[in-house]
Amino acid sequence: SSVAMGNNCHPQGEVSNSEGKYIDVSQSTEAIDKIQISTMAGSAFVTSKSLSLSIADEISSLAIKAALNNGFNPISVCVLDPSGAEIVTKRMDGCPAAAYPKISFAKANTCVATKSSSRAYGNKYLKGPNWPDAKVGPEVFARVLNQISITDGKMACFQGGILVREKGSGEVLGSVGVSGAAGDEDEYCALYGVENCAVSSLLVTDPPQHSCKTLSR
Repeated sequence: SSVAMGNNCHPQGEVSNSEGKYIDVSQSTEAIDKIQISTMAGSAFVTSKSLSLSIADEISSLAIKAALNNGFNPISVCVLDPSGAEIVTKRMDGCPAAAYPKISFAKANTCVATKSSSRAYGNKYLKGPNWPDAKVGPEVFARVLNQISITDGKMACFQGGILVREKGSGEVLGSVGVSGAAGDEDEYCALYGVENCAVSSLLVTDPPQHSCKTLSR
């Protein structure tokens, strides 16, 4: 059927442009529809990056290596993706299974949930910005207990969990939680794993460096 568009109309559904050449209206409309659909799709979906299984596996093995090299107590290591889903969990021989794998998960989960380290989370709610001159009040302490309760105990307000970001963009790629040794030692092992993995030059961590004073090498 023809399209009534004045003198520029062509009986086969075409219109003429300023140069007198005919343009197929149906094809132009289809192209516009495709552009609109593409634009809608671009704004409808969110993509994110994550540590891969191979890198997460390497990080966890390196964290265990750090514990062995320094004579720390046996540890459990958990690596999560940005959504808080588990990628890898490893437990050294002699590390009690009933507690430490769960604690390492809680530390890592705290990092992706708060976009900070588990140390920073603890400092915020257990020490406060004016510590040691002023301690947090009971209402702040109650708040952190409430948060931990709401998450079914899957948050930890002490060191051993580190956040892993992509250098440059700052995008969260995952987190590493370690438990079984002393808190600073746990954090050291997690940082060692990230700092010595194959893609360490592409990564940054929170915290950026360790606070461990019990290293043997």
